[in-house]
Amino acid sequence: MIRISQLKKKLSDDFTLEIEDLTIQNGERVALIGVNGSGKSTLLRLLAGLIKPDSGEITASFSPETVCFQPQAPFCFRRSVRENVLLAAADQERCDRFLRECCIAGLKDRKASSLSGGEKQRMYLARSLAADPALFLADEPLSAVDLATGEALEELLRQEFDVPDKTLVFSTHLPKQAFSIATKIILLDGGRISECGAPEELRSPRSDFGKAFFSQWTWR
Repeated sequence: MIRISQLKKKLSDDFTLEIEDLTIQNGERVALIGVNGSGKSTLLRLLAGLIKPDSGEITASFSPETVCFQPQAPFCFRRSVRENVLLAAADQERCDRFLRECCIAGLKDRKASSLSGGEKQRMYLARSLAADPALFLADEPLSAVDLATGEALEELLRQEFDVPDKTLVFSTHLPKQAFSIATKIILLDGGRISECGAPEELRSPRSDFGKAFFSQWTWR
């Protein structure tokens, strides 16, 4: 479980992330959505321990070695795609499984540095999932993936984190993706939580910002 209390993190004179109270239960799939600059990436980096809050606290039941963070710009080693994924996998079988699941089995012998942005994203996702994290923090993990592949990876994330001892927290700029994957959605506005609840609750947002934000999306 993750518990955030009275958290503040100032990034500039114009922006401070402020979260009074938030609990993420084990087994939840949590989507962070909002416009650019709303605090999604900052919150993920705070949860990953990459930056520290100015005040308040974050308490978590996860040990550091069971936490995996995927940034927006994935890092790759100067090795083949298979070797990059195998660094995190317990064995070759698990490595090969996620190469297939993330639709990059056909690229396994290529140098990771030669991949496109979307291909690198899929490789990093395969490496992250192969590590079997108890807490997976992902910053827009599917932003550079094409529509058909994205839908397959959404299903993969739902399956991998449909267990009580594994938790997913990810950001996305696509509400449709959030509603597809998540069991809880957090809408951020200017560094504060505007809406928080199950997908069915956010289909009828309460805040003015939530109503305006979701009204842009005809899929609803």
